[in-house]
Amino acid sequence: MKKILFVSTTLGNGGAERIISYLLNEFAKDQNKQIILLLLKKEGNTYLSYVSANVKVINLNIKNRIRYSIYSIIKQIISIRPNVCYVGLDKLNIMLAFFIPFMKLWKIRFIVRETNVLSQQYNFHNPFIKLSYKIFYNQYDSIIAQSIDMKDDLINIWKINRQKINLINNPININAIIAKSVEASKDKLNKEEGKINFVAIGRLEHQKGYDILLKRMAELNPKIPFRLYILGGGSLLNKITEMIKLLNLESSVQLLGFQSNPYSILKESDGIILSSRHEGFPNVLLEANALGIPIFSNQCPGGINEIIIEGINGISCNFESETSFQNGLKKFLSTNFDAEKIRLMTQKRYDISVILPKYRSVFYQVGNKAI
Repeated sequence: MKKILFVSTTLGNGGAERIISYLLNEFAKDQNKQIILLLLKKEGNTYLSYVSANVKVINLNIKNRIRYSIYSIIKQIISIRPNVCYVGLDKLNIMLAFFIPFMKLWKIRFIVRETNVLSQQYNFHNPFIKLSYKIFYNQYDSIIAQSIDMKDDLINIWKINRQKINLINNPININAIIAKSVEASKDKLNKEEGKINFVAIGRLEHQKGYDILLKRMAELNPKIPFRLYILGGGSLLNKITEMIKLLNLESSVQLLGFQSNPYSILKESDGIILSSRHEGFPNVLLEANALGIPIFSNQCPGGINEIIIEGINGISCNFESETSFQNGLKKFLSTNFDAEKIRLMTQKRYDISVILPKYRSVFYQVGNKAI
């Protein structure tokens, strides 16, 4: 029986973990394959309850940092001896890459899914980091890039073999999103007449650019009836809370914290706003479009130009510029978006029924057409 192994630190709330859960359930349908999930940590496995019972789960329950347990991880992979091993979480990707030449002695093939535009995360001027990616990332049999920005970055900056890169956008489960959107939520938007309600969803971290967004909001003409709800937790909670007070935005900005089901709040909004400095391929924008909600986004690296068709499903502009932000917002507010058109377009482009067959094709090719 053929074996497919998925390695993940956890199966938590992130987009990368959600992709793994989709893939696990997709391949678990095949009776002639053993699907195995190797988790490195015991806590924070939110999506585990959604994984098929046909998936064998192994948890290493690592207590310390992953890099100190790399030997245990490699030992477990070799003992399983899968035909194909898939990894797709940030630092784990490069850590395992160093040992792929050794593990290939057991005829294991490796697929990696990159999660971000690497040059936005790491110092690509550092010769050691650059050389590490050039030499060891090329040991993967296939590298999945979520966006054109990511693919170009891998080829041009990190010198990854373009023949190994497969461009596959992120999938979303549109039926599940719509079903969750009708569930009750303890938090409600203040649907005051004449007010524009935006929702931002994401961790309270530097990458997400909430500091930029709050500065732009503070500069707005008071006549623009703008209200923002931020869904997410993170290390910058206190800093962002203080910034809201300093900028006198307490009546305009509300922090709702992490929401296990953001869709019931999102569907009541007038738009989703993304202020990130960089992304991989932001699922949250696809999920908003799945509900017919238009996008107002910063023009950051990471698939924004692929996701947004200007004036159809959203508007993008440079949030770093006050003028660009205000012009972009005015354009957003004056555009008559067609919610049903947005929903249908999103289904055709990103639903799991469209994207997962592309993943199957990569696994099939990497597994010498035996997977």
